[in-house]
Amino acid sequence: MRIHYFTMDVWNQPFSGGDYILLAFIMIGSFGLATLALPILENSFSDSLAFFTLGGLEVLIGLIAMGLMRSPSTNALSFMKFLPYHVLLIHIPASLLLLWISSVRHDGIPAFALDYFFVYWMFLLVYVVINTSMYRVHQRRFEKVHD
Repeated sequence: MRIHYFTMDVWNQPFSGGDYILLAFIMIGSFGLATLALPILENSFSDSLAFFTLGGLEVLIGLIAMGLMRSPSTNALSFMKFLPYHVLLIHIPASLLLLWISSVRHDGIPAFALDYFFVYWMFLLVYVVINTSMYRVHQRRFEKVHD
């Protein structure tokens, strides 16, 4: 009985296929944050150029998708609301773990890994600020449409 009510609520909401594609692009952007964390394991910039390219491209796709959404679905809004917590609970502890692995692997923390670690955290902060501001803009639009 409960499933029936849930499906009725979902199908009464306006949705479009393009909105779910944009949600997928935002998720690709959040996966790009994980790819950008991998250079912490390396010793130099040239060793990790592929990670910068792939992760940067994925994050750029996610940021563009956030900006292109006109009327986001409730799924997209809930994922955008969850993304700062995702960064706090997944990406920051993972980067600390990668820094620890790098220090064990190289008998101390390489200077590049430490420098990149702080740059990565600043990048996460900027990503969360952009995501939060875009979420607030879309939330206001969503409330205006449904009032």
